[in-house]
Amino acid sequence: MKEPHHHRTVGYSMIAVAASLAVIGLLQLAIGEDVLYADDMQRKKTHEWEECKKTNFVGEECEKFVERLEIDSGTPIFARIEGGIKSSSP
Repeated sequence: MKEPHHHRTVGYSMIAVAASLAVIGLLQLAIGEDVLYADDMQRKKTHEWEECKKTNFVGEECEKFVERLEIDSGTPIFARIEGGIKSSSP
């Protein structure tokens, strides 16, 4: 006969799957009517980025972008904009 403790592991796995499906169901109930929720969120963030780019990332609302770009590049963002942004892809 096979070891009985494997049945316990399978049972815990089934509980984990059921819990994850329950979370997905609750998310669907919360945002189910707005089927473009993620798309709207992305468009809002893209619009915010474009507005900050027009003002050369000046202003309190653009600080999060400046800090992120300095971390990613290791150099201040203003030096990169003045010198132009070059693509690394061929």
